[in-house]
Amino acid sequence: MFFSQKFVYFRLRLFMFFMFGPIALFLPYLPLYLQQSGFSPSEIGVLLTIGPVAAAVSNPFWGYVSDRLQNVKLVLLVLMFGSLLSSQVLYNVGPFWGVFAAMIVFYLFNTAIMPINTSQIFQTIEGTEQRFGSFRIWGSIGYAVIVLASGPILEAVGIGSVGWVYGAAMAIAILCGFLLHRPAAKARRRAGGITFRDSVRSSLRGPFALFLAAALLIGIPNSVHALYMSLFLEELGGSPTSIGWSMFAAAVLEVPLFLLLDRWSKPNEQSMLKLLLFAAVVYAVRWALMSVAATPLHVVLIQILHSFSFGFFIYTAAQMVEFLADRDYRASGQTMYALVQGSLSMAIAGVIGGALYEAVGPRMLYMGCSFLSIAGLAVMYALRLSLDKKTPGPSA
Repeated sequence: MFFSQKFVYFRLRLFMFFMFGPIALFLPYLPLYLQQSGFSPSEIGVLLTIGPVAAAVSNPFWGYVSDRLQNVKLVLLVLMFGSLLSSQVLYNVGPFWGVFAAMIVFYLFNTAIMPINTSQIFQTIEGTEQRFGSFRIWGSIGYAVIVLASGPILEAVGIGSVGWVYGAAMAIAILCGFLLHRPAAKARRRAGGITFRDSVRSSLRGPFALFLAAALLIGIPNSVHALYMSLFLEELGGSPTSIGWSMFAAAVLEVPLFLLLDRWSKPNEQSMLKLLLFAAVVYAVRWALMSVAATPLHVVLIQILHSFSFGFFIYTAAQMVEFLADRDYRASGQTMYALVQGSLSMAIAGVIGGALYEAVGPRMLYMGCSFLSIAGLAVMYALRLSLDKKTPGPSA
């Protein structure tokens, strides 16, 4: 009974719920924690950038390790333990260079958690009637519940205690990780085994490289928002509770969205590309609206568009990786996508976004984000044309 397929799915959904707890507690509140510690917006930008730069090494490495070992559960647990230990150093060192070093170590583990887990989901459901959204939805529910609860908690204990709250959430997620079932290895064994060089090369050629370029252009504005939205809200008179409500509004509508996408979307390249193009359009509108937001309530209401931009994008982009990446290198494809769309975009957003936030203010910064999303839309459309030429007619 313990290893029945239904119980395997239940444990994966339980893990998804609690795994998103630490995510809900990290980026939304880290800028406020660093600001309270006496760092300027440009220093905060640098601190939030060095980690994603470290991920340029860690993500391809952990993707390679996962593909070679064919053991995503083991890799996930190592990454989560490393994140837990390094986070407690990060939140308990004072000087700038101490935080700087701790951020590097933290991101060496943390940035690969999401793509490796995505790879685990696809390995678990491959060859079944299960859809990605039916599992990813539980991450959104967990995120919404925990981020909403975290606002009043952090107002009560203070932003200075966010590290302990984060550590408790990660510990719970690790306990759920031990319950996960290890998916069967399904990649073909290649003569000579899987090499690190081949795993990187497979992610940087053909349509997949064009997809990564579009993901970067769309990801940079989203990273700017993730890094500086809490500071913008504070300028508008918001509090940790209003930050919690804004993140709750962003996440809660992902739940019905994923259910509808599972039911009505077609699992093929062309269907996914149409959804990605739609998400890019919504992103452009969303950032334009943020540039004219005047109150915390405006931000909360605009966050409703999160599910139709970020929600559509992550649902479809993760599946596009599975379509475009070589089967032997799918974990590497997921980590490379996460590196570009998440870490590299975060690095650019941290350095340039922090400088622009100080120089021109958040409103002009958000307007620039809107134009960048339009550029990403153009590259994504070029990818669609490229795939149309390769495979004329409907995709199988």
